[in-house]
Amino acid sequence: MEDVYLSLGSNIGNREAFLEQAIEALGSDPRIMIEKQASLYETSPVGGVKQRAFVNTAVKIGTTYEPLTLLKVIHEIESGLHRTRQVHWGPRTVDIDIIFFGNEQIDQPGLSVPHPEAFNRLFVLIPIQELIDEQFPDAEKIATAIKSLQQDDQSIKKISPANNFYTEITSNVTNVLAAIGDDPTRKGLIETPDRVARMYANIFDSIGLEDFQDYKLFDSPESDDSKTVMVKGIPFYSMCEHHMMPFWGKVSVAYVPDNGKIIGLSKIPRLVDFVSHKLSLQEKITDDVLSQMEKILHPKGVAVIVDARHMCIEMRGVKKTGTVTRTTKFTGVFQQNDELRSEFLNSIQVGQI
Repeated sequence: MEDVYLSLGSNIGNREAFLEQAIEALGSDPRIMIEKQASLYETSPVGGVKQRAFVNTAVKIGTTYEPLTLLKVIHEIESGLHRTRQVHWGPRTVDIDIIFFGNEQIDQPGLSVPHPEAFNRLFVLIPIQELIDEQFPDAEKIATAIKSLQQDDQSIKKISPANNFYTEITSNVTNVLAAIGDDPTRKGLIETPDRVARMYANIFDSIGLEDFQDYKLFDSPESDDSKTVMVKGIPFYSMCEHHMMPFWGKVSVAYVPDNGKIIGLSKIPRLVDFVSHKLSLQEKITDDVLSQMEKILHPKGVAVIVDARHMCIEMRGVKKTGTVTRTTKFTGVFQQNDELRSEFLNSIQVGQI
């Protein structure tokens, strides 16, 4: 079993949660044993791409995998956690790099070990230094590189366990409760901050994720008169980015396939969940459902209708209970063909939500 050192980073969404899930996924593999994990560090991004700060850590693992097989396992874990590779040095939900693989020197397509950038990055070296001892072959080289890089402008600071997602949310909710004049220590509110933190982890789990990936495409017989595929009345719940108050309703989606490409019907409701699990607006949900459908399928046309009620209308401001707001958007044949567009619109009645 080889000793392997991995560097992990995340700067999208709940960064600590993505790192935790990645380490759990590594440890659940029967051919990988997590031996030790370093502290968490918040670090400045590199590469000139404007983005949020990273949270970084490192783990020492034991594995019976060969290097390229381990790399394949790592890429599968990254993909399962919504990692995309569209922008070099860009933001990511999770990034896992093999830094050292035993005493091996590897230079193969797709994998170089030791990692060629390792000795240029404080966010790699400082966490790994926590995991090694004096007998580690590159211990002195790591210490020298850290001393040199600390003169540079790379920003890195250790994050206390008290600064993670859940404790930050619970602390701030406690402050809000006190600020509005209530007593956070009274019986009915003692567990409220924890409940809110767990709720936010669920209802905002798409924040920072740009592309819906939980789908499969299928081929269907293509004809000159491709039929409209429609899914009506998909329930959704979201939170308004203006007041952080709920809005909810139903989404109806139709598309006309091109080249026989169709998406599994169950994936369209999942797509609606994906775009709504973040701070948003009804107009943006309409746009996002349509743009994701376009990106995934490249169909002849897409139509989206969203009917929703908003607590910022019903509970504050004008206080008009039961008001339903409709937004629509069309592309391709739905935009060009009045009859097709009218057929879709007439099939979706504005009703009680």
